[in-house]
Amino acid sequence: MPPTDKLYNNEQEEPNSHELSSTHYRPYQHPSSSDRNAFGDDSDSEDQVHHSQEDQEPPEFDVYKDFNNTGVRYTTLLHGMTDESKTRDQERTNSPPSMLIHSEKSLAKNYASVDQDLSPSPSQARFQVDQPEPPTTPSNKQKGKTMQFKKRKNRWKVGSIIAFVAIACLGVVIYFMIPRQPFISFEAPPRLIKKEDNHLIFSASKPTNFSFEAQLDLALDGRASYLPVLVRDFKVSINDLGASSDSVRVGTGSLAHGFTAGTKNLTPLTLDIYFEYTTKLPSDALWQAWRKACGNIGESTVNGTITRPSLQLFVLLEFSVLGMFGTRSDGTQITNVGCPAELPVGAPSF
Repeated sequence: MPPTDKLYNNEQEEPNSHELSSTHYRPYQHPSSSDRNAFGDDSDSEDQVHHSQEDQEPPEFDVYKDFNNTGVRYTTLLHGMTDESKTRDQERTNSPPSMLIHSEKSLAKNYASVDQDLSPSPSQARFQVDQPEPPTTPSNKQKGKTMQFKKRKNRWKVGSIIAFVAIACLGVVIYFMIPRQPFISFEAPPRLIKKEDNHLIFSASKPTNFSFEAQLDLALDGRASYLPVLVRDFKVSINDLGASSDSVRVGTGSLAHGFTAGTKNLTPLTLDIYFEYTTKLPSDALWQAWRKACGNIGESTVNGTITRPSLQLFVLLEFSVLGMFGTRSDGTQITNVGCPAELPVGAPSF
């Protein structure tokens, strides 16, 4: 009976199921004749499918395709085709050639980009070779910059101090070397001295005038300067202040040569002064005042007292100093000055 035969066959196959199978993997095995169906193949369908000889042959193993995940995997050859691999192979088989080419190109580009990123180009290698080596530690570079900054700062400080000292020294030198203007000394006030041969003239005729010569003694004080001062173009003017409301010049004098004003003592000077005044009438107030002031002393003495009137004068000095710009001037007023001339006895009084 058929069922009995089947049971008997199963009992005979049980001892074989406990046998140890080989540990070596066989890459591919054709289905045995016992596994084939009634149609002569291993499919469950009744439709007879004609397989080509290429489909029946085991697929070839390609290392490159296995590495790129595009060919038959090595594990597939060892364990057989899985459902996932079969699906992928079917999709690859059913997909058009253009898509396969496109996917392979994209994969090639991706691998090329990876190779380009990982492998340095010759220019980059050359740039890395030419590039100087960085400092051992960034702190050393920072310390170097800090030291340079401090050196520059110290250099500016030293330069500023030297410049300040130089300017101060220059100022001190200028202060001590610059000349100062000498002035008329009040320790020895100016005074008029009579000359023996003074060429005295008092005339009431037209033109009414008087003229004579005298000397002026004065002293200059140049002690304000630290160095001697060279004075040139020294001139003296004497004006009358008492005879009229206006200041009228009546005498002049000058020195033909320059002189040096000392810094320790007063510098005495004696100048020849020429007095001269001209007017229209003998009734002129200034001429009358000078005529009385220069009268004969004997005739002007009453009970032992000289009654000649005194003069009010203003002495003006003009000169130039070496090292100073422009013309310098100084003046002083002298009062109660006696006339430096004397008319002879019996001179008309007019």
